[in-house]
Parts: sequence; structure tokens; C-alpha cells
Amino acid sequence: MVLSAYAQKSTSIKAFEYPDYLCPNPYTGKPIYGGNTLEISYSEKKNSYGMEFRYGYVKYSLSLSYKGMDNGRYVYTGFEIGNMAEAIVMTSTKLSRFLDNYGQMQSETFEKDKLIELHISGSGSLSVYPIKDTLERRKRIEEKVAKQKAENAARNKLEELYLYGVQYLQDSLKQQVVKEFFDNAGEVKSFNFHTYIAVIDTNKQITVIQKDEVVLNAKLQNEQLHGKIEYEPSSTSGKTAKVVNSKVFFSMTFHPKLKIKEHECSVLYDKKENSYLYFKYPYRSSLWNDSNQIEAPKEIRKIVEDNIVKKGKYSLYWKTVDEKLVSLSYVKHGIVDTVPIEVYSIYK
Repeated sequence: MVLSAYAQKSTSIKAFEYPDYLCPNPYTGKPIYGGNTLEISYSEKKNSYGMEFRYGYVKYSLSLSYKGMDNGRYVYTGFEIGNMAEAIVMTSTKLSRFLDNYGQMQSETFEKDKLIELHISGSGSLSVYPIKDTLERRKRIEEKVAKQKAENAARNKLEELYLYGVQYLQDSLKQQVVKEFFDNAGEVKSFNFHTYIAVIDTNKQITVIQKDEVVLNAKLQNEQLHGKIEYEPSSTSGKTAKVVNSKVFFSMTFHPKLKIKEHECSVLYDKKENSYLYFKYPYRSSLWNDSNQIEAPKEIRKIVEDNIVKKGKYSLYWKTVDEKLVSLSYVKHGIVDTVPIEVYSIYK
């Protein structure tokens, strides 16, 4: 039975939980629902009342004792249990009446005799009107909670998969651009600014549905357009995504931007070690000490060994894209420095 919500939690505590409550809209003053539940309890042993409710994202728990009458209203004083802030509650009906499902049947207007006026130090004031508990209302609340729970799960799924999907697709497209760059002597012709629509499932499998105006997967496009939406952010914050049938559909733009990085170091041939030694900076007289020594990339070492005479001191200059070598040149230092000599380039 619904009225089983009225319970004796122990031999000395009575309590009633309301499915919801009304409060004034802060802008219009009209009734709006304030929270999922409101519980009022009474301890005979302590001769005190308790109130627990949620307003917005904050949960309040009050401990109250009857103080007396003030201008025809019942006054209860106490504190908020979480932070010990002072609390005052005023009602036009004894608080004990609310232990017996004493709430409003309708939600269009406020019923003055159902008013519970709260003042919590540091949190402000709130007018609460409990909603009478009925089987129908409980069912609606349960459906609302279940719907919210499903939406939260879908939102969590979007947050988990959306960023992964976008990053994975961006990286995949970038690798295609890098491959074309090196395969075609530094030219990229097939990639330009494009918009993609894709989907990622719970196994993190990603499928591109559409590229610009070209549909690549009609079945998934139909699901994206006509499937049941489980969650779609009202404010996307840059996200263009939604959860449909437990999959995250999203759109993104891609513009190939390859960053060419420039590197430099010095190298000399050590006769005793019969090997090349590499140092952090281009050639200068104060360079050659162990603290500046570095390990050059394997690809650089191979080109140096094949192209530079085992004698003298050199400055190396090279460029990379995505950590892959684009070009390499060196300057030999002596009485007169040579001009840069290129020993490797993808542009040739």
C-alpha cells in the first residue's frame, strides 16, 4: 500500500516520505516541482523533527524542535546536520500533520495550509508544499526516475565514447595524410577540408557513415536519422553527437595540417671509439663535453655513417613530419665552413 510510506523506523521514530514537493519558480513565482522526495520524521525520544529533501543538486537534512507560535504560525528551530548551519521552519499547520500524508493533490496552485517555510543560514529561504502520495503519483515518479537513470547512462556513454571516437578518427585520417605526403614526395592532393559523420559502438568500433555529401553507409545513416534517441545534449559545447540504440553518432570536421619540425645537433668522429658522437646544439667551441652528448635517432645515425667522412666536426640539420624524416643536411666545420650539403630528402 502507498501509505506504507508512513513507517515506524523504530519504536520511537515516525516518518513519512512524500514523492515530491512544489516550490515557487524564482522568476515567476508559479508552482514548480522541487525535488524527487521529501521526508519528514519525528523522534518521540528526542521530541524533535527531522526533514530531508533535495533542492537542485544539494541535499539538506534538518534537525528541528518546536519553539512556539509567531503570528499564528508554528515555529521550529534547529540546524542543518551537514554543516551545522542555523535553521528555522514555520508552518501554518502543525508539522506533526505532515507525518500522515498531508500534501497537495494538485500542482497548479499553492495551498496555504500545506506551506512549510524554511530558512537555512548561508543557503537562503525556500517555500515547500508537499505533494500527496498516491499510487498513480508514485508510478509517475518511478517512471521519471527510471527515465532519468536511462538518460544518465546514455550521457555517460556519450562522454566515454565521443572523445575517443573523434580522436581515433582524427588520428586515422592524419596517418593517411602522412602516408600520402611521404608517398608523393611531400604533396597531399586527395585530402582537403571535409566533414565526416561517424558512429562508435560500445566495442569502440568506428564506422564512417558520410563524407561531406557522400553517403558511405545507408543503413547506419537511416539508424542515425530515425532511430530512438536515448540522449542528445541540449547544449553541445562544441559536441555534435547523440546516443541512438546504444551507439554514439557524431560529426566532425578534418583539415590536414602537417607540422614540419626542425631539429639540429652537432656530430664528430671519435677515432678512439671508432664511432660518431652527437651533441645537443650546432657546432661551437664550448660544445664538446659529456653533459651535452645525446643519442641521435637511428635513421639519422645510419645516414651519417653512410655519407659523412670519418673526420672533422659537423652541424646537422633535419626536418620531420610525425617523427618521420623529411630531409637531412650537414655543414662541415674547419678553417672555412662549407655550405649546407643535403644528404637526404623525400622531395627528390
